[in-house]
Amino acid sequence: MDSLSIYYSDRHRSLKRPTKAGPTTTSAKKAHLTYTERKTGGSQNVITLGLVVSCFVLISVVLFISSTTRPVIAPLVAKESLEHWLYSAPNNVAGGASLRYREELEQVYRETQHQLIWMDHYRLNSAGNALVTNLRHTASDEWKAYGFRISKLQTELGRLDNQPKHAAAIDVLLTDAYIDFARQVFNKELLPNTGELDHPSFRKVAAPPTTRVTSLDVISLLSQSLEQGKLHELVKQLVPSHPGYERLGQELERYQDIAESGLWYPLEIENPLKAGDHHAQIPRLKWMLNAYGDYQKSAMDWLVSQTPNSELDPLALERQYRKQPEHQVYRIDENTVRALKHYQKRNGLLPTGRLDQQTLAQLNEPPYFIAQRIALNMKRWRYLPKELGEDYILVNMADFRLNYFAKGKRQLNMKVIIGKEHLRTPVLAETISSVILAPEWNVPHRIAIRDIIPQAKRDPDYLRKHNFKVYEGWSMPPKEVPLENLDFNGFQSRTNTYRLVQAPGDDNSLGNVKFVFPNDKSIYLHDTNHKELFARDMRALSSGCIRVEQPMALAKALLGRQNWDEQLISNVIERRYTRPVRLKDPVPVYLMYWTTWVNEEGTLQVRRDVYNRDQINNQSHKLDSIVL
Repeated sequence: MDSLSIYYSDRHRSLKRPTKAGPTTTSAKKAHLTYTERKTGGSQNVITLGLVVSCFVLISVVLFISSTTRPVIAPLVAKESLEHWLYSAPNNVAGGASLRYREELEQVYRETQHQLIWMDHYRLNSAGNALVTNLRHTASDEWKAYGFRISKLQTELGRLDNQPKHAAAIDVLLTDAYIDFARQVFNKELLPNTGELDHPSFRKVAAPPTTRVTSLDVISLLSQSLEQGKLHELVKQLVPSHPGYERLGQELERYQDIAESGLWYPLEIENPLKAGDHHAQIPRLKWMLNAYGDYQKSAMDWLVSQTPNSELDPLALERQYRKQPEHQVYRIDENTVRALKHYQKRNGLLPTGRLDQQTLAQLNEPPYFIAQRIALNMKRWRYLPKELGEDYILVNMADFRLNYFAKGKRQLNMKVIIGKEHLRTPVLAETISSVILAPEWNVPHRIAIRDIIPQAKRDPDYLRKHNFKVYEGWSMPPKEVPLENLDFNGFQSRTNTYRLVQAPGDDNSLGNVKFVFPNDKSIYLHDTNHKELFARDMRALSSGCIRVEQPMALAKALLGRQNWDEQLISNVIERRYTRPVRLKDPVPVYLMYWTTWVNEEGTLQVRRDVYNRDQINNQSHKLDSIVL
């Protein structure tokens, strides 16, 4: 029995049997002392434990504070580090890069007292992050050698440590890249599809030379933004602010991540597959559709519940196909059919839910190339002004569709016919100034020579049957040439050029309505006398102008604001008397060419590059990588 037990036992006996008063027995004293000692020792243990806990908490706090406290670069250290790269090693920055705009950089950093611009000590500030993103998105199409050295910048950012010279090196490289980027932006060098010769400009006088923005101009803007504390705003202004541009940027990141994951490889499926079919590469197909965002979120249970041996790697599943060829994971189920239909629809394919050869070919386009296309299509947003207006017309030629927006909301959506592949409709941003009812058609000379005159030579009555008249020159009043006396050589004469004009009517190639906007390429929107062509899927069929499916609805939308109703419009057309109506409030019209875009539901859309405008110089990225 231990001392504490003896104590309680004696205590219990003393309560039951009174004793005489006298000195405490020896055993009782010992028991009492033992209890006192244990009590004192327990208190000491508690104190010791408390000290240990306190020390642990203190150490944790110190560690937490040290982990959340970032090292800083003192102003003098930053100055010395920047001066090293600017003056001592401008041709060997961060391991070999040469500064391209050394004099401009020296001027910028003198004005900042040689302090970092894009770095918040050892990490990028918000403007630096935005600039790196803009540079990366811009260079991702590898359209040309941009000179931004984004690969070098990303490498250095990935290995950034707490060395002041390293942070300063990244800062000067970013400023060097900013100068190049801003200069290209302001000089409109990042606009694809310019200078196409399908429709030469008809300028009678030479255009005045445009003033180019220099590197000194862009550093002046940079210094002004730094002085005003608006550096981030400056960087944002270098890229389009439209939601469509930003949504494409998100999809660019998605496809770049897929390409860099190392998990993508093409499908090798010879025969078409439908619902219920089994194949070893069905797990790979499902992985693709999930990575591209075509699966419904609740439809990916196959990854867990249907995967044999809990193996999630499609390649491993493919190797195990012979063991369980009838397993659900190798079957095209209902969820996969829905995902295939979603993929087909957003890629402009017939949504059958079958894995046919056309769908397979589209799926096998490497995500790296899709990312390039997305990046190039992001540049096409640069044609548009920052504000599209409350009312405007937007044509996407690659989708063969026109949308009319009123007060920012889409009111009309219709098919269009665009120029043939060898007569590509140009990208334009103009303003519709007038609507012409029952228009005449002044036949462009090239169309008269190529299409109409050969038929008129074969059929002497062709011009009369189709309501054509021939005029000599452009004098007023026009001098009509009798068809019976027509000499076709007059169309080739430089001094006595004939021109063809088609009168209003059912045979008129412009139909009943023409929508005019100023441009030097003779491009406009119009009705057509061949409505059957809108039933085709591929509608690159015109000579360059855009034919609209619902011309009366569009005319009513534009003229309705001037008290023109449908009946009044029809009355003018039925009289077959040409009537131009000038719009009091001209409406912007944007003729764009997007082979990739993100729709209002947030889904990436991909269309065939019917004009071959997405071709990218495959050697340009090699040039970019060696510009140091």
